[in-house]
Amino acid sequence: MGPLELAVYRDDWRDAAQFRMRAAFVKAMKQRGAAPKRAGKARKKASDAPSNTFSQLSRHSFVEMLDDDEVETLPERPKPGPSYPVTAAKVAARLLLARLFDGRKDVLDRLKLAAPVVTIDVAERDLLQAVIGNWQDVLFPEGVRVMDTGNLGRREDFDMVSLAMTQPRKTKDTGEFEKQALSALCLGLPFVAISPDAESHLPAVVLKSDPIRLVLPSIDARVIALAIRVVTGKPCRELLEDDAARLLTATDLSIGIRFDRSPEECLAQLKRLVDLRRVPASVRDISLDDLHGMGEAVRWAKSVIADLKMWKAGMPWSAIDAGACLEGPPGVGKTTLPMAMQRSAAEQGIKLELASCSHSQFQGAGDGHLGHFMREMTSFFASARAKPRPVLVFIDECDSFADRSKLRPSHSHADYVTACVNGLISELDGISSSRDGATSSREGLILLGASNDLSRCDPAILRSGRLNRIIRIGLPDLNDLEKMYRFRLGGRLVHDDLQEICMLSLGSTGADVERIVKDALRIARHASRDLMLSDLRAVVSPEEDRDFDTQRRVAIHEAGHILMDVLNFGAPENVLANIAAVGQRGGATVRTKSPPFAGTYSDYRLRLETLIAGRTAESLLLSEHSHGSGGRRGSDIHLLTTTAAAMVGSLGLAGPVPLLFFGSLDDTEELMSYPEVRRAAHEELQKAAESCLAKLTAHRPVLEGIVKILLQARRIDGLAVADLLARSRIRS
Repeated sequence: MGPLELAVYRDDWRDAAQFRMRAAFVKAMKQRGAAPKRAGKARKKASDAPSNTFSQLSRHSFVEMLDDDEVETLPERPKPGPSYPVTAAKVAARLLLARLFDGRKDVLDRLKLAAPVVTIDVAERDLLQAVIGNWQDVLFPEGVRVMDTGNLGRREDFDMVSLAMTQPRKTKDTGEFEKQALSALCLGLPFVAISPDAESHLPAVVLKSDPIRLVLPSIDARVIALAIRVVTGKPCRELLEDDAARLLTATDLSIGIRFDRSPEECLAQLKRLVDLRRVPASVRDISLDDLHGMGEAVRWAKSVIADLKMWKAGMPWSAIDAGACLEGPPGVGKTTLPMAMQRSAAEQGIKLELASCSHSQFQGAGDGHLGHFMREMTSFFASARAKPRPVLVFIDECDSFADRSKLRPSHSHADYVTACVNGLISELDGISSSRDGATSSREGLILLGASNDLSRCDPAILRSGRLNRIIRIGLPDLNDLEKMYRFRLGGRLVHDDLQEICMLSLGSTGADVERIVKDALRIARHASRDLMLSDLRAVVSPEEDRDFDTQRRVAIHEAGHILMDVLNFGAPENVLANIAAVGQRGGATVRTKSPPFAGTYSDYRLRLETLIAGRTAESLLLSEHSHGSGGRRGSDIHLLTTTAAAMVGSLGLAGPVPLLFFGSLDDTEELMSYPEVRRAAHEELQKAAESCLAKLTAHRPVLEGIVKILLQARRIDGLAVADLLARSRIRS
């Protein structure tokens, strides 16, 4: 370990130890129920007591430090310790950067004494962000005045110039980009440029200036062991295999290595993450284990398969949960689950027959009149029952079997719809007479439905004994998206970090991921080469063809959403936003884990504020909002309307007559047919808009900061938003 790396190790160990002591103290106070006054006295007493400062560790060798298992006490520092844990990603980035310059002490000396141009390539996206945020503290702990190329000042006021690029340079921005870089170079100050790849990201004038080219080392087993030692405070007795360590990203380290875990637990988590990246080489024959983002649905399917084994051994069919319906937006894998279920059953020695149908299939028989519809449906179920049991009967488009209670007497096809629903219910109950008059049994038939919107489906179809278990499938989160990409890539890009691709894909479905991978493979195929990460990036985030004003409006809209989300619901680690144009979507803000929601008026009010924040932010910063909040089901305006209508007409939370029930909370059309509900819902939305505007106005500098980051990086996470908020509070 070189001197720079040792110094970084010391600093990070000290900060991590202080945080652990702080966390332990707070936990102890909570457990004892101590009053704040007592806690303050205890804290003062602890600070006056003798401590084991880190300076004492300088007398130990590196091996002794790693093996030191002594109980830590809070090091002496005049300032309070950090309130946020030291992350493994940050530790790894700082150690790797220090290791790099320990090996190139000549470059560090030149940066201090001369005016070299130094480029640092950091291929891994999360390491890049950590290096950008920490390089000054690592290389110049005594302090240095750094000028950014985008904001040049007087030469005498600065010691060096820096340039950080996270996105490849774009042709249309070349002129101004090169001009700024050239002006910075002409100052004759040390110049540090950090990017994923200098050749594709940095200005041409920087590459022509005879730079010293450096590449940050990759994450290895040694730096992982050090990170575990720093974060947990305990030595890591076992090292990962080198090939396994190379598969891990900085994000993986932060996920797996936490201060509240032992080194053994951290290693177990890291090994689990390594296994996630070692995916099957073939995308054929999808099984349940290959389906991601469908947790509850997969668990139900596996449970049914396990029960099928017991049924064959004599367990009664009535004990099996053999009826379910999947609900979710198009493309989330509803129609893939039956095939995966069939294959997984086969892997366990169970031959599961599959019979699939849909409303449109029945209606497409003959000329579509009722007799042909019923004959086709009866024939299908008869065929399904004739198959060797067990049989999985999959019914798509369940919402096409509309709710009979919502049909007005004047509806021209009321009798047709009613007869179709009645026929399906009869089949689901397994009551179908054969030619000899016998009655078929449903035993051995597993019923699985699928729908984009079950609120439109007749509730009798979802009754107990039919498709009674409702399984809702949402959009995949970052972890699920990476698993989807890894599976569909079939072993390609195994050493590449897909986090940026996943963040830009937020809001996409499994079907979208499949299309993205196919398009990327086509790009590589046409170029007669193997797939590259840049091919995926070109598909998921193509060259921006929107004008700057449109990009800025989208950034403002998403900035409003993510800022209000963090303000209202906290847990910033679960929120992300991007302005990537994927399909019909110009941007997205996604919360990967739902916050606590008690269903009070206050909870719903915060939800309304968050939904209306995009539109409100546009009005605040641009003086006028666009149509981007509405126009389709699932839009902000649609969700605002359904939520406010439910609050007033169904949930008893608002309005002049909260004790009256006007209809089901998901039947917005019926609720909004009442004038009093419409008026009260609109009043609630106006109140939410006013309170949202007040919050955004109070945090306008933060809102503008988020917009700037989105325009530069095209994505931002909630932790970055929380950091901007914290800085804003400190300044104020």
